[in-house]
Amino acid sequence: MRIRMGIACLLSAAAAVVVPGAAEGTTVLKEPVMGLLDRAKPATGAYAAVVDRFVIRVDWSEVQPDQQPGTDHGGALVTTTIDQDLAAATAAGMKVRLRVVGGINAPEWAKTLGGATPIPWYAPPGTQVGTIGRFWTSQYGTAYQNLQDRLAALYDDDPRVLDVAIARCTTEFAEPYIRQTGQLDLNQPGLEAAGYTSAADDLCHYEEIDAHDVWEQTRSYLAFNPYQRINSTAWTSSVDLPFTKQMIDYCRTALGQRCVLGNNSLVPDRPNSYYQMYAYIAAKGGPIAYQTATPDKVCGDPTTCATAIWNETLDMALTYGANAVELPGTIQGYTSWPIAEVPPDHGLEYYDDALEAVVIP
Repeated sequence: MRIRMGIACLLSAAAAVVVPGAAEGTTVLKEPVMGLLDRAKPATGAYAAVVDRFVIRVDWSEVQPDQQPGTDHGGALVTTTIDQDLAAATAAGMKVRLRVVGGINAPEWAKTLGGATPIPWYAPPGTQVGTIGRFWTSQYGTAYQNLQDRLAALYDDDPRVLDVAIARCTTEFAEPYIRQTGQLDLNQPGLEAAGYTSAADDLCHYEEIDAHDVWEQTRSYLAFNPYQRINSTAWTSSVDLPFTKQMIDYCRTALGQRCVLGNNSLVPDRPNSYYQMYAYIAAKGGPIAYQTATPDKVCGDPTTCATAIWNETLDMALTYGANAVELPGTIQGYTSWPIAEVPPDHGLEYYDDALEAVVIP
């Protein structure tokens, strides 16, 4: 299990990653994801020219279904879905973000590491959405590190895979700083019985970033939120924005330009803590990527998602320094928006061009 590195080692590791065109013998970092992405599959038809990147999303349970006997980690990878999607990327002339999701989508063997049974997990409106493992334990950390080791061995030098998602310390979504604290009364019994502590959870966030140091050529994308902190002594919750800022700093210190900062629920109607976080991310400079919220959260009524409302969301991404944005490909998503300008609204070409024009330090 990799532990937190000292600051001198971190700076040295970050300095070892260089941009294309560096001297022979040094690591060449891939280009960042730029422009508009479909969050699920390759765009088709006329949209493929502007939404020319996409996300390969696959469950950890599919990629590593079996535990390697006598160890705290999984066995050989099953990469059928990833490889099929990469073939589709090749056919479309596109590149991808790879998101292997854990939490409720982790394999059953990983959910029992450090304990006999998985932890029931509840989310709004108080429904059990699945089970999770003891993601804060060293055993689970060993399993996640092994997953990254194996994935990096296969895809770090694959030019189609531009970045990968950081997702060890997750619950329902691929968002490590979301803890569904509105359902803490339902989730507390399972967490408490499993030995959850606030301190171990904090350490998990450092270690999941460290685990991605094995990706030498490929960037790692981390979705931030104002941290939903669980106090494991009083079993209360709070929003801990200072911790989120601390982890933004740590990601860039540990991984340098390999760390892509972002958020997976961009929408203009957000609490002030989100705007503070977006501003803090923007001040760090690129690479920065966002995923929009779902159409129902952006528009209220997903059957009437006006282009002007999506314009407001994408304008916000540009305001906060994004060079890439993931879009929903649903009937209310980008396939219902114009590609060219329809005054007074912008089309997708405008946003793709603007995002791709962002200069990454």
